[in-house]
Amino acid sequence: MDIRIMTFNIQHCARHQNHLDKLPECIDPATMTAVIEEVGADLCGLNEVRGLGKTPAYTAQAEKMAALLGWHGVFGRSIYVGGTEPYGNGLVSRWPVEKMEVFHIPDPIIAENPRHMESRSILRCEFDIGGGFAVYQSHFGLTRPEQEHAASLAHQLLSAEKLPAVLMGDFNMTPDNPLLAPLHRDFASSSAMLEGQFTHPSEDPSVMIDYIFANDKVKLNTCGIRPGIASDHLPVWADISF
Repeated sequence: MDIRIMTFNIQHCARHQNHLDKLPECIDPATMTAVIEEVGADLCGLNEVRGLGKTPAYTAQAEKMAALLGWHGVFGRSIYVGGTEPYGNGLVSRWPVEKMEVFHIPDPIIAENPRHMESRSILRCEFDIGGGFAVYQSHFGLTRPEQEHAASLAHQLLSAEKLPAVLMGDFNMTPDNPLLAPLHRDFASSSAMLEGQFTHPSEDPSVMIDYIFANDKVKLNTCGIRPGIASDHLPVWADISF
């Protein structure tokens, strides 16, 4: 089966153009779905997704984006922002998700929590297409201890997966980071096909931190980066076969 997949950090659907928009006016799921349609993706994993909470500006964003596309959408919560606002990863797809699971990445044990430390997770979605297919979507932390735990769990999950599968998301690490070495060693990666290209920040990209990895049951045929400012990240897409 041949499909086009994509990973996109949507910055909670906040338009990033010119950095001039303010909440809540800049919250615009349609801006993000327009990017997915332009790329021609069949499914898209999402980072920095809001679920339905008490803040009027935010709806259930994965589900809203799916409705705009006429697709299916799921949300996997990592945390509650402010105790009431669900926040995590999501996925929108032409096909229904048959099974989903959220794997919470263990928080590092440290004496003092860095200001930017945040509990994270990996969302697994299983599809009944092509004999079975799985997508893992994650957003790694900013501190090294968080990244160690995230990279370890991601490698463990993708290594153990029985179905054709991909691992995607914003990993907050450049390709030369030693913590990514096991993933690059054991799995095909988009960054190997996009050497010298960057995904962040969208207005002047200077680093590659968004990735697609595939297990040995999936072939990465071509990969690309969609230019232009929607969120603060540029999405990565891949044509795959399984």
